[in-house]
Parts: sequence; C-alpha cells; structure tokens
Amino acid sequence: MKTKRRCNVYIIWIIVLLFMQQFISGCATTVTKDLHKKDLYKQDVQKEEMDLVHQKLFRNKCSICHELPDVNAYPYTPEQWASIIDIMHDTKASKKFMTIEDTEKIKIYLGRLSRAR
Repeated sequence: MKTKRRCNVYIIWIIVLLFMQQFISGCATTVTKDLHKKDLYKQDVQKEEMDLVHQKLFRNKCSICHELPDVNAYPYTPEQWASIIDIMHDTKASKKFMTIEDTEKIKIYLGRLSRAR
C-alpha cells in the first residue's frame, strides 16, 4: 500500500514539474521575443540618427559649391549617385573642405534615398 502511495506522489510531482517546465519555457520565449523587438527598435533608431547625420553632412558640404538638388527629381541609382559624388569630389576645390569619409557618407545617404523610391 505504501509503495502505491509513493508511486502516486511521484507521478503527481512529475506532472507538476512538467507543467512548471512548460510555463517557464513559455515565459522565456516571450522574453526572448521582447528582447529581439527592442534590438530591432534600437537598430531603427540608430539608422534614423545616422541618416540625419548624413543628411546634415550632405546639406552642409554640398551646398558650399552648388545649390542642393531635389534628389527625388533625379531617378538615379545608388551607383549613379556614387559616380556623381566621385566626379564632384575629384576637383581640387572640394578636396579642401570635404574628406573621403564625408563623400562615402553622402553616397550612403543618397543611395538610401534612391532605394526608398
């Protein structure tokens, strides 16, 4: 009789532990999904901040030599924008105030704008 009771107690404990395990693993999945969402949100915010920095760079550097174009008016691809920026940066005057890093950032900015259309 005692062994039958012990078996029943063990079975109940096993069932309780299985339910706890299922509950805990379900919570862990939810937490992991929430953390992933937060990481995606941080990446979006960082991308927007970087775009604002690149946009400011584009406005400040490019307007020194010429009026800023309406980028949406030109159906250029990112590669075409990069080529245009390279040609403009290849002048002696522009190298005085614009670094290669600046031109790369401007290319990224204009490339993203052209992909967004």
